[in-house]
Formats: sequence, C-alpha cells, structure tokens
Amino acid sequence: MPKSEILGMSTITYKFQVTIPKKVRERFQLKEGESLVFIEEDGKLIVMKSTEYGKVG
Repeated sequence: MPKSEILGMSTITYKFQVTIPKKVRERFQLKEGESLVFIEEDGKLIVMKSTEYGKVG
C-alpha cells in the first residue's frame, strides 16, 4: 500500500471554493493560474496538475 501523509486541510466555501494549503502549494510547486484536474479512482478523489495528468499511466 502506498505511503500516505496528510499535507493540510481545507473547507469548502459557500461558493464551493477551497484554499490549497501552503505546504501543498510549496511541495507541488503550484502557481496562481495553473489548472488542476479532479479524478475519481476507486472511490477516492485525486487532484492533479493538468500538465501531469497525461504522464500517469
């Protein structure tokens, strides 16, 4: 089983927006304006940079 680590937590606002925790932004080098994709895999939600999505196989 892959190692997992909680990197932060966020609350969904009334406009259904979330803030990406600083630790996540820094670790994955997320920048303002980048696109993310939301993937369902075996009942789990996966969030990934759109530029990385095609590289997963």
